[in-house]
Amino acid sequence: MRQAKTGYVSDMENTANGGPVALALRQLQRQISGPAFWIVVGGMVLIAAVAGPYYTLERLNFAERLVYWGVIIGMSAVIMTFLSVLAHRVTEARGWNWALVAVLAGMAGILPVLGTVLLAGGLATGFGSGGPGIITLAAYVAPSVIGVTLAVNAYIEVQQNMAPAAPAAPAPPQPEAVATLLQGRLPHHLGREIVSVRARDHYLEVTTPKGQCMVLMRLGDAVRDLEGVNGMQVHRSWWISLDHVARVEKGANGPEIVMRDGQRVPVGRSYRAAFRAGMAGRG
Repeated sequence: MRQAKTGYVSDMENTANGGPVALALRQLQRQISGPAFWIVVGGMVLIAAVAGPYYTLERLNFAERLVYWGVIIGMSAVIMTFLSVLAHRVTEARGWNWALVAVLAGMAGILPVLGTVLLAGGLATGFGSGGPGIITLAAYVAPSVIGVTLAVNAYIEVQQNMAPAAPAAPAPPQPEAVATLLQGRLPHHLGREIVSVRARDHYLEVTTPKGQCMVLMRLGDAVRDLEGVNGMQVHRSWWISLDHVARVEKGANGPEIVMRDGQRVPVGRSYRAAFRAGMAGRG
């Protein structure tokens, strides 16, 4: 009496394929076409035939019990699989609890399963004349069908909750940031991350986390070139990256910036207000 929910979402997304009944039938066909379904059913039939529950051990021989329980369990498994899947499809939009849906499926399956029991009783030799009546059979069938349907749905619910989540779709590759003119002039082995820039005559002493180099360029041109980088000019001879500031200390001629690599950079008087604002914005 087990139903599988594999493929359920994809079927529901394609409503053009049919209504809930058609979709449930399609899923039932997939379920019963696999060997696992019938291995489980066969195992249940064998156990029932050996144990002989509901007085079948006294009334039927082993071969008759195989026929009797084979018809009941096989047909009931197909019926309840279909009804359980159909109940989930019909009630999905309402957001009902799985246990309520399982009870509804079990109640809907009482009459079909009862008919299956009566059919099996007719096929099993000798049972028809001495077996229990319809009311007694209904009293056996109703709690059994509802209970088994609840147990199977609970198992499926637990399995689904324990299943690992589907892997998230990989993020699209981000385009590589375009290097500024100054970054493009740095030797490859120094990378492109700039810690500080210091003017030295007609050259710039550029420091990166991997070392230093000299670049022929004016500081004013470099400052304009680095406008998109999180940094600022803090002295007429210095540009620094705010991401690499370790702390600010009081120096002999005013505040000095201590960079993470140990460099000490003076803050010019005309740049102090902008620097404080930049550090406050850094958070």
